[in-house]
Amino acid sequence: MPVATHCVETAAKAFGLGRDESLKLSLATEEIFSYLSSNVCRGESVDIRCVNGLSYVRVEFRFSVSALDMGALNIAASVTCDNDDDMPEMGLAIASRTIDRLNIMAERQNRVCLAIEKDKDYPSVPETPLPPAVVKGLLTAETPDTEGVKIYVTRVNQGPPDPLRPPFFQYPGKVADMVAAGDCQIVTAVDARGECAGGVLFRFRTARIVEVFGPHVFCPAREGEIADMLLTACIARIARTKAIGIVNLTGMPLSVRGQYELLGSLKYSGDDGKSFVRSWYYRLLHEDPGYLVFTDAILKEYLEGEFKRLFLAREIRDVHDQGEIKEVASIFSTEMLREGSTAVLSPLWPGADLDDNVKRHLRFLKDEAINNIFFNLDLGIYWHASLMRVLIDNNCRPALIIPFGAQADMLIFQYDRTEP
Repeated sequence: MPVATHCVETAAKAFGLGRDESLKLSLATEEIFSYLSSNVCRGESVDIRCVNGLSYVRVEFRFSVSALDMGALNIAASVTCDNDDDMPEMGLAIASRTIDRLNIMAERQNRVCLAIEKDKDYPSVPETPLPPAVVKGLLTAETPDTEGVKIYVTRVNQGPPDPLRPPFFQYPGKVADMVAAGDCQIVTAVDARGECAGGVLFRFRTARIVEVFGPHVFCPAREGEIADMLLTACIARIARTKAIGIVNLTGMPLSVRGQYELLGSLKYSGDDGKSFVRSWYYRLLHEDPGYLVFTDAILKEYLEGEFKRLFLAREIRDVHDQGEIKEVASIFSTEMLREGSTAVLSPLWPGADLDDNVKRHLRFLKDEAINNIFFNLDLGIYWHASLMRVLIDNNCRPALIIPFGAQADMLIFQYDRTEP
């Protein structure tokens, strides 16, 4: 234990985490390592690896196991301290609440990788606003330097508020580190004097689909010209990669929507009780290669209709429960954006308690006053299909599909709060 915790704490400080963030990551490591050593892979080796993501630090635990019971990692897990036997689960619950992200991946030969991440603490956008952009003459699309990245992010925040804007846009220094780490790229439109007229941020959601944020235009009189220039430059950079298409999930200027296909729309509710609808768009850059996807029979007709509408070639295979043994406890990751009153849940590990676990998460999130609740299912992972009927029975509806958004396509469910 001292070796594991000291390794992580030392690495976290060397990678730039502050004292509080380093201690939280070390605490989570202590609780997870203790549980793995005592309950999951006793007597077997556990490999621990620390990764510097520049804007975050990730700790990976790799171990071999035939069955995994770590349900206390769920943010909605209910753990008591009535006796000493409950303390290990309490440790996992504490760990899940001190980190920013959790992921579990099944690897070959019963190997499992459990990864936790802690973000660095960055100063937010300066209170002193930048003067309005005065753009003159011809514009060119450029890759900005660090200072250019920070100016672009600052100008985005000075624009109209957007509840769906990703939280990292509040921290110019964080975005600069994300670009330096290769987690995302930015293209800006500048005039001959270097004045920034707009920009677009994009990143690989998977190896086959690129997620685009923007374009953001700071010169409304030339919106159509700037938006088209930025997206053309973005596509030119993506075309040299293995990406099949691009997707925009946060809104796109009206002037360029005609160049993209409509994925669908989601309805959001704000803390003030007002609702709004946001449409999502995509564009294929290469021919669709076709994929195998899995479904419960209850959604086969829906998927057939959506794939036909989106012109996606898919082989749809039904998944049936035939009495096979299931893991004890399922695990979900939960990304909460409190400012947007939004939570996105993704299944990480299968279990026999899927229905109970979904109910626990919905109760927890409603108690936390989260208005917008979404579940992301990977249609390329067979056991995710067993969640479809569970989600429908718990007042969730399929909302839209992101092509190539996961191992195959990603199906997004939205919880309907109007249902009893």
